[in-house]
Amino acid sequence: MKQYIDLHMHTICSDGAKTPSELLAIVRSKKLSAFSVTDHDTIDGYLQMKELMQEGDPTLISGVELSVSLEDGDMHLLAYLFDPENPEFKKALQEFQVTREERGKKMVQKLNELGIEISYDDVLEATAGSVVGRPHIARALHKAKLTSYYEEAFHKYISDNGPAFVAKDNFTPKDAIDLVHNAGGLIVLAHPGINNKEKYLEELVGLGLDGIEAFHSSHKMAERDRYKNLAEQYRLLVTGGSDYHGISDRHGTVGSQKVPYTYFELLLERADKN
Repeated sequence: MKQYIDLHMHTICSDGAKTPSELLAIVRSKKLSAFSVTDHDTIDGYLQMKELMQEGDPTLISGVELSVSLEDGDMHLLAYLFDPENPEFKKALQEFQVTREERGKKMVQKLNELGIEISYDDVLEATAGSVVGRPHIARALHKAKLTSYYEEAFHKYISDNGPAFVAKDNFTPKDAIDLVHNAGGLIVLAHPGINNKEKYLEELVGLGLDGIEAFHSSHKMAERDRYKNLAEQYRLLVTGGSDYHGISDRHGTVGSQKVPYTYFELLLERADKN
């Protein structure tokens, strides 16, 4: 009997702590029926995971967590069931990785100006070959004993209001939604309860949003129910996942959200219609 899914998890290809192989071992142990690897702005984790799949494993679908820009900061959109070989989609992600690298260098420069002795090579070492992001700068600072704990880097230096913060050069919401739809995929508002991103829901629906992530480790049961009601109101799909990173203080464990398999079937049904 098919029971639960987890459509939100990360590997070392973005800001997670586990390799695709290590993550797959965890997924198998949780007896999930379906899952998705949704690294930030890269599908490398998904592609590596796809090569590791064996007969009897849970269903894996393509996934990525895209960063988009708003007036009050970033917002994340989850894309599913897109064609990973779509030329326009691949080109956009490749270009975005370049802008992430440039942003990382600028933040390191700001840290240096603050008297923090860290190099971009230190950050690259922390990425282990993945796409550069703020978590890697935080890891590099912690490893160099320039912060006493991992999250301190965000609190003191690289949060949205921090002295070494540099804004991303992201997609617009419309760019991201059109990009995913043109690649045959569906797009979902990630963790709307974080930083009150649900206030953009109606605008996103007007742009073609397909779903809302109601099940998330940061959502309380009342919030989950509210998002499910909003999904019904706007005729959106409901999705969910742990947002697993493999780091003790970042979100939930694989399979922790008990997202019913029914939602996965509806996701597949909508993709087929599109």
